[in-house]
Amino acid sequence: MERYMPEEDKERFEVMSPREKDDKEGSEVGVIRELSPKKVLEQLRRNLKGEFYDYDKKNYVLIDGFEPLLNDRGIAKYMSIVSSVITDLVTFSSYQPQEIPQLVLYICEKAIPIIHVNYKEYGVKEKSDLQILDVQIFNLTLAAFKKAMGAGDRNVIGRTISENIVNRSGQVNPLRDERGRGFFGKINPFS
Repeated sequence: MERYMPEEDKERFEVMSPREKDDKEGSEVGVIRELSPKKVLEQLRRNLKGEFYDYDKKNYVLIDGFEPLLNDRGIAKYMSIVSSVITDLVTFSSYQPQEIPQLVLYICEKAIPIIHVNYKEYGVKEKSDLQILDVQIFNLTLAAFKKAMGAGDRNVIGRTISENIVNRSGQVNPLRDERGRGFFGKINPFS
């Protein structure tokens, strides 16, 4: 038994009803994927092994003469340390500026001694190379927390989702007129 529905209600129902999922992913999924630190971790792991991305070959290549600072066991430990901070959970969180210095200090105080104490086991040939690893851990930790300062990444996703909802619902953007012109386009006598 089919129910009667006025035409204007049909249009509204059609616009607001959930869309069938198609093979194209939503732009918010693409934004999340691009903001995710997984690519950073993969690049870091490859770089530690002496492989760097060649844009001409569109692949990672081993650099001749590059000697990794860490052996495989050291790289595994290093990656274990940085992946505890360079993670979606951290970068999609929200931290206040005053929280970040204490968090970075805490991570560095806990993680760096692990590398220093076990440096021979981790394949570090010269003690002076420990400073390079220290700087990397500090900078990567600081960057991960700064990325989450004020919910930066999360806000980007929220704005993307809001834009998609507006676009899908067919609502007119109040900042644009019927011809798609923004505020300055409306007051520009030449537009």
